[in-house]
Amino acid sequence: MRLLLALLLTSCAAFAQLTDGVATTVSRTVTLTPDQADFAISAGASLGTTQQQATQVLLDAGLSNLTLTGTSLGQAYDYSTSPYTVQTLIFYQFAFSIPASGLKDTANTMEKIRTQPPDAFRIFQYSAGLSASPATVEAMHQTLLPQLFADAQKKAQAIATAAGLKLGAIRGVSEYYYSGGSSGSSWLSSGNVNTTVTTSSTSSSGGTQFTFYASVTYGVAQ
Repeated sequence: MRLLLALLLTSCAAFAQLTDGVATTVSRTVTLTPDQADFAISAGASLGTTQQQATQVLLDAGLSNLTLTGTSLGQAYDYSTSPYTVQTLIFYQFAFSIPASGLKDTANTMEKIRTQPPDAFRIFQYSAGLSASPATVEAMHQTLLPQLFADAQKKAQAIATAAGLKLGAIRGVSEYYYSGGSSGSSWLSSGNVNTTVTTSSTSSSGGTQFTFYASVTYGVAQ
């Protein structure tokens, strides 16, 4: 009796899952050409330097759209003296993005600040990398969305047909995208004021892979 009851409950659960609808998940992967340069700055200043003062130095240098991403304390070691000296600094971290075409000119500005730091800064470091801008990602999302829905419907129809059911209307949709590894990129970074800039780049055919997903649930009828 217990075995029969268990089988009935299992059958009811399976039937409920079947008649609740057909859920499918589909995806498409594309490579987007980088069109945006993302810069990160770490500026070490004396403890009396305010965020506003540090920001103004960068604005005066021609940088804009700065976003403060962090503030921390750290030590700077000067080994040019014997014994070496240690100074506690306040570090302001900034980030900003520009069109990729401005990468070289902005890097030259950064190098000028790094090699000839203003009085407010004791240490100046930066890095930059190329990425696909939000506008580019959204444009591709809008292009792929109809294709994802078509893929989902085709997949759901095959499942419904195999189960002897009639595919109904869409009952629910969720979607997202994932940014994978770069198949080609350009980046640059700097050390402290005593080091030279390091650069690396690949061919312009490189880009970042994005995978767009859509989960669609369809109603069914016997």
